[in-house]
Amino acid sequence: MKEIEKENLRKQYKLIRDKIENQKEKSKLIAEKVRNLEEYKTAKIIAIYKSFSSEVDTKELIYMLWEDNKIVCLPKIENDEIKFYKITENSKLTKNKFGIDEPETNKENFINKNYIDLAIIPGLCFDKEKNRLGFGKGYYDRYLEDTKIKTVGICFEEQILENELLPTTHYDVKMDLVITDKKQIK
Repeated sequence: MKEIEKENLRKQYKLIRDKIENQKEKSKLIAEKVRNLEEYKTAKIIAIYKSFSSEVDTKELIYMLWEDNKIVCLPKIENDEIKFYKITENSKLTKNKFGIDEPETNKENFINKNYIDLAIIPGLCFDKEKNRLGFGKGYYDRYLEDTKIKTVGICFEEQILENELLPTTHYDVKMDLVITDKKQIK
């Protein structure tokens, strides 16, 4: 039953996200809020995603990370699990089967999850308890279980469930913080 509920919410919030206006401006507001976090200021290695479709645009945030001398790493799906690799301004990215830009993989740019201080994570929607609904593959949930990585979910205000909680299972990992263009959920 929970999976059916989640699938319906995924469809609903993908449509909502696709119709959000002023996404570029809202993405900039979110980037600035992330930059002002204490967790951001103290982090050395930050995992982030390369936005696609109507997700919060992370392009500017990635440039901010470099500007602030952070080590930036992006996810890559390998053997049905997510791994993170360091990128620089000169890194070559390649589109995966979902159309998402992924980093080149080699031993030199692989980042072990024990070294990641902060992860900035997308979601189709979040609730006021910081539960996250992703695309249903469980990549982030599996990656984050049993880690000390601080997690920040980012989304547009319209992607927050205000009056209900997401259906969750024991596999779902809650965010430490959720940031929208209008607020912060701690």
